[in-house]
Amino acid sequence: MLTPNQIHAAEYDGQSVAYRLLLLLNEHLHPSAYDSAADRTEAASTLLESFSGVFAGCLADALEHQGSDAVNVLYQRITERAPELLASLSR
Repeated sequence: MLTPNQIHAAEYDGQSVAYRLLLLLNEHLHPSAYDSAADRTEAASTLLESFSGVFAGCLADALEHQGSDAVNVLYQRITERAPELLASLSR
């Protein structure tokens, strides 16, 4: 069982990753980033699609289930495939 400090560290890591993604998204959405709102939206969508694409296989497996089971399957698949997912990004 995890200690409170270990739980806090894992939660902090998860929030840090979300924060970094949102910072990057915000940079693409900033008016000075691109010439038009359509370009900003396209760039933001591309960023999110690229992020989601890393987990596409895991998401597909999870969508075969309902409710909280789907979430559990998603977490399980990402955990199981983490080394393979990381290797695919390190190409």
